Amino acid sequence: MVQIKEHMKRTFALRREEIVATSPPVTALKERWPGLFHESQLYSEFLWITNENLPHLFYGSLDKYAPKLIELYKKKRSGPWGEKMEQLLTVYEQEKNDINVIRTVALSGLIIHLKEDSSDLFRICKDEMDFQEGTVALVAMADDVPGGVPFSTQQVFIVLEDQVVMSSTSWTDALVCLILPITKMGMKSAAQVLREQL
Repeated sequence: MVQIKEHMKRTFALRREEIVATSPPVTALKERWPGLFHESQLYSEFLWITNENLPHLFYGSLDKYAPKLIELYKKKRSGPWGEKMEQLLTVYEQEKNDINVIRTVALSGLIIHLKEDSSDLFRICKDEMDFQEGTVALVAMADDVPGGVPFSTQQVFIVLEDQVVMSSTSWTDALVCLILPITKMGMKSAAQVLREQL
């Protein structure tokens, strides 16, 4: 892993120029720069580009705003989305001392609160064969899904351009890893993605 990190550090300028100039498909990126698809290397890339630590930035902001978001969700339990919110808050009340549950409720509740359909981005399956496509998607392998939210996942796959490029153990960690590939694909700046996520 140390050799990969050194190689990636040495080739950063070349890689950055190539990605910005040609916007290669994910398949080409994965073939040419396989190190980009390791979680630790993604964080290093983000640090080199922005001089910010991605997990600390993301989770710091999320942890700061999560209590306020959850209080907002408690006030907005009516309407067609109210039932989903109620199920989410029930899980929160049962496990409100678990930081992963708090983060998951804050992010999932935001999607419900904004009345967005996240079914294309956040998917749930029972095994690896249940999914194979998606321009951008997080696919969680989970058995129990209270309120349609995978609180306890076996694995979360990051899908870009119809192929699995990485995996993580929780969907909040996978979301952090998804921020940089989206920016690498030229879709949005890292700051835009973070603002939208939080």
